[in-house]
Amino acid sequence: MPGSHRRHLLATLAVLTAALLFGTTGTVLVNAPDTADAISVGVVRLLIGGLTLLTVSAMSVGRRMQAPWQRPLTLVGVVGVACFQLGYFVAVARTGVAVGTVVTIGSGPVFSGVIHAALTRSPSGRRWLAGTALSVLGVATLGLAGTSATADPIGILLAVLAGLGWAVFATVAKHHIDAGIDSTASMAAMFAGAAVALSPLLLWHSPAWVLTGSGALVAVYLGAITVGLAYTLYGIALRHLTTPTVITLTLLEPITAAVLGAVVVHENVRPAGWAGIALVLVGLVLTATVVA
Repeated sequence: MPGSHRRHLLATLAVLTAALLFGTTGTVLVNAPDTADAISVGVVRLLIGGLTLLTVSAMSVGRRMQAPWQRPLTLVGVVGVACFQLGYFVAVARTGVAVGTVVTIGSGPVFSGVIHAALTRSPSGRRWLAGTALSVLGVATLGLAGTSATADPIGILLAVLAGLGWAVFATVAKHHIDAGIDSTASMAAMFAGAAVALSPLLLWHSPAWVLTGSGALVAVYLGAITVGLAYTLYGIALRHLTTPTVITLTLLEPITAAVLGAVVVHENVRPAGWAGIALVLVGLVLTATVVA
C-alpha cells in the first residue's frame, strides 16, 4: 500500500536521523567548556531535553501526556534513563568518544536480548548467541587495541551500565507504545523524571559553565537536539517499525561517533579498532534479527 510504504520510509528516515544525532553527543561533550564536568553536563542535558520532550508531547497529545506517569513501570524507565545518562557521559570522559560510545551501544542490544528472553521466557537461539559473541569480541578489540584513548576499566564498566540503562528504558518505551501511549509522551515522562531525580547533583557539580557563550550552545544542542529532537524521532520510528529494525538502523550511531572522534577530536582509531567496530556492527545486525 502506498500509505504504509510512505510511513515505513518516513520512520526509517526518522531513526537514521536520530542515530546521526546520537552519534554527535560524545564529540560535543568533549568540546564543552573546561569547567563542565560530565555529571553537570548530563543533568543539564536531561533538564533541557526533558523540558523539550514535555513541550512537544503537550503540543501533540494534550491530556494523554499524563498517561505514562500513572504507570509504575515508568519509574523503571526513569531509572534506566538516569543510568544511561550518567554512565555514558562519565564513560566518555574517562575512555574517549569511540570507546565510550561503542561499548555502550555494543552492550545495549545484548542486555535487550537478555531482558526480552526473561520477559517472554523464550530462550535465545544460536543467531542471537553468535551476534552477542561477535559484539563482545568487537568491543574487546576496540577497547584493548583499537584506539589511542585510555581503556579505563571504570569507564568501560560505566559504559556497560549505560548500555543496560538504554536497554531498560527502550523496553519500557516499547511497552508503553504497545499499550497505546504516545511515544513522545513516554519519552517525556522517563527523561523528565530522570532530570528531576538527578537535579540535586547540581548542588555538588556546578552548572555555571552554562552561562558562558560556548557552554550555552553546548547545553542547548545536547538537550534540545540530541534528546528532545532525537528521541521524538526515535519514538516515531518505534510506532511504525519493529524493534529489530529500529535497533539495526540505530547502528549508524557508533559509526558516526567513531568518525567524529577520529576527525574532530583527533582520537587515533587504529586498524584493529575499525575491525572491532565492524565486528560489533555484524554482531548487532545478527542480534537485531532475533530481538523483538
